[in-house]
Amino acid sequence: MKKAFTFLLFTLTLHLSYGQACGMYRIKYVGNIKSDARDIVSIYLPTTLYLHGIENDRSKRSFLEAKLDSSHFNLGISSHLTTPYTDKNALLSYYKSISPALKIKVAFLKDGTLKEQFVKINWDDISISVIDDDKLGTLFEFRIKDIRI
Repeated sequence: MKKAFTFLLFTLTLHLSYGQACGMYRIKYVGNIKSDARDIVSIYLPTTLYLHGIENDRSKRSFLEAKLDSSHFNLGISSHLTTPYTDKNALLSYYKSISPALKIKVAFLKDGTLKEQFVKINWDDISISVIDDDKLGTLFEFRIKDIRI
């Protein structure tokens, strides 16, 4: 019994010590949003839970707020689980199979009241590149062309 317990303890220690986040990836959203008619307060960009179709657009875990610096936004997120995606074309192909467009949420003031609206951005209007930053997981930069609402 003592040998079995020692072996179990040793095995658990090895698993915890040498665990790895293989396949984890990160997304960095970069872009500008402009509106002539509305005072944009903030935008909400999709998490990988939403991009993978696990959460719907009404879930609080589907979008993260990106602070605006003038009209510019820059938000980094990490994947929710390990994945095989290290190639931008494979990742884009997968996302296109889930949804024909990237959906974001925009918060703006209208007549003194805060409103929210979904905006769809065609995948062709997003430039995706792989950034080598020597950190854990592949970093994909999603450079979104100017968004106009």
